[in-house]
Amino acid sequence: MEPVLRNTHSVIKTPIVLALTFASFTALSTNENTPSHAQYTTSSSACVAKKEWFKSPVVPPKEGKDSHFAFVDNEDKSSNCDFHQWSWQKFLYLTQVDKKTNDLVMFGDNYRQVNNEMMPYFEPWNDLLNPTGFELSSQLILEDTTQAGSSHGKIFTKYGNQPAYYSIHINREFIQSAAKNPITSGDEFAVGSVEIKAAWLATDQLRALYTDKEIHANFYTRKAMIKADSKTISNTEVALIGMHVVGVVENHPEFIWATFEHHTSAPDYYGSPGTFKKVTAPYEKNKIVSSDDKFIFYRKNTTAGNANLSYPAEQTTTNTFRLYQFGVPNGAPYTNVASSDQQTRDAENFNNIQVLNNSVKQGLTKHDSRWQHYFYAGSVWLSTQGYKFNEGISGNIVPPNANDKLRGSLALANITMETYTQTYGDPNQNKRYSTNNCFACHATSKGESTMEVSHIFKNFQKLRSSHRQINAGSTHQR
Repeated sequence: MEPVLRNTHSVIKTPIVLALTFASFTALSTNENTPSHAQYTTSSSACVAKKEWFKSPVVPPKEGKDSHFAFVDNEDKSSNCDFHQWSWQKFLYLTQVDKKTNDLVMFGDNYRQVNNEMMPYFEPWNDLLNPTGFELSSQLILEDTTQAGSSHGKIFTKYGNQPAYYSIHINREFIQSAAKNPITSGDEFAVGSVEIKAAWLATDQLRALYTDKEIHANFYTRKAMIKADSKTISNTEVALIGMHVVGVVENHPEFIWATFEHHTSAPDYYGSPGTFKKVTAPYEKNKIVSSDDKFIFYRKNTTAGNANLSYPAEQTTTNTFRLYQFGVPNGAPYTNVASSDQQTRDAENFNNIQVLNNSVKQGLTKHDSRWQHYFYAGSVWLSTQGYKFNEGISGNIVPPNANDKLRGSLALANITMETYTQTYGDPNQNKRYSTNNCFACHATSKGESTMEVSHIFKNFQKLRSSHRQINAGSTHQR
């Protein structure tokens, strides 16, 4: 008899279980491997990978008062490249195999998979009269198929009919920060807090595109339990196709929002194989995005107008593309309305990502790593010196309501998770021009804590407010 995944929503909505499970979160091991950290390049050097990133074990990047993110004499000395290097090193750290657990670090003792209400998954059991107890699951459990944006639909391969699935993982620092209750406007997630969202496809859905040998050589694969239509399919092999790595570093309580994809996910409409090229022409719906048929989510020779940037209701195959390579906005009307300073930063941002991606790929290729087939799609953050967080955070990048403190990839979207939020239903850009990034959805209002940028934390707050019997004080204990 296959194990049946118990509906956790029916279990966790009791004060006792909430208290037990949350306390178990904050009791996570603190024995994370933290040897001396690799140094970043200086802002005047080329934005390239460090040799230490390809040694075992990969050490986590510096994030605290001894990092490039710390202010020097009350001045922010961090460079654009510092944020991109943090992103790649963090990804390589999280995706390395921990020799103690023989699993990726992101699935290790310092991390927990949670649902959209920040509640853990328990080990499934067969017989309710003989349960395993409230034992946290060691398996990858997949049930969420919701795209970013509450009204936006599922994503499929260009041939398949089973959707992509999503998992959320958080670390001890994130959990312990969230344990504080009540949260005030001045509270922040601790430096080192991490939230990961990963996108997965069942390998069966990739076999129309690739051979088994290609799948296992070019994708990270693992077993998962997929819950669909109130049924649990156990021992399903899935492949990683995209991942958000969202982390807090010194002076950046808003998180660095970094994202990664598989090279074969989708082609770019505005892009360049080399250095950044400014395009002043408007978006053309009759443009063929690519004649290459290697992509998971795009059919070759499809024009932009015949592909979908907004949700195609009821379709069980996907045909889409990435509007902006590395999330760097380009083309008219953006180039007509964005400031010259911002567009100069856009070019630097694009070029740094391009150089760094090539550098990392070269290093991973030497080690015959499957991670060489993934790329860094960009990140977004804020210039925080003097930033008044109590006034709120927005993702607006153009006048009249531009947030001139936004930095990095200002139109960032992961094709595997934010497929239909790239333009919010206006791919032809006929209306008043606007574009989006992570802070368009993960915004805060005046008087809110920066912790509110996390959707799962906000959902947990709502859940916790309805169960005031939780002894929040006990959750601070390790």
